[in-house]
Amino acid sequence: MARVHTDYFGLNKWASAVLALFFGFIFSPITRILDRNIFAGILRIILLFLGIGIIFNIVDAILILINGNIFRMINL
Repeated sequence: MARVHTDYFGLNKWASAVLALFFGFIFSPITRILDRNIFAGILRIILLFLGIGIIFNIVDAILILINGNIFRMINL
């Protein structure tokens, strides 16, 4: 069986991409905080309220489909 790439809560890449595209405003900060990257989670919440978080949600969805990983700008 082929290896399934996951990134949003252990789901396959198609389900993760759909969640990132439509519900990324909720799931992207949660995912970053669960990855123990608190600063990135808070930053995603701030970007959401500034109105530019949707761009990163689209980038997340595209990257999940391409390589199975979300966009990680900050790795602390």
